[in-house]
Amino acid sequence: MTPLTALSPIDGRYASKADSLRPYLSEFGLIKARVTVEIRWLQSLADNSAIGELAAFDDQTNAFFECNR
Repeated sequence: MTPLTALSPIDGRYASKADSLRPYLSEFGLIKARVTVEIRWLQSLADNSAIGELAAFDDQTNAFFECNR
């Protein structure tokens, strides 16, 4: 367990019971969710033809984003 994967004081006595929650409720889970939201937002902006400053992503780039969730 690291500071990024720690949950809270429940890591002591109830660590084994909380292991399945660790990927979602830890600091790591929060950071991962935030990055996912930012990537989806960027993809949405790139798909909007009214935004000329950002070209649409090609299929390979979108596939890369999908497989690195």
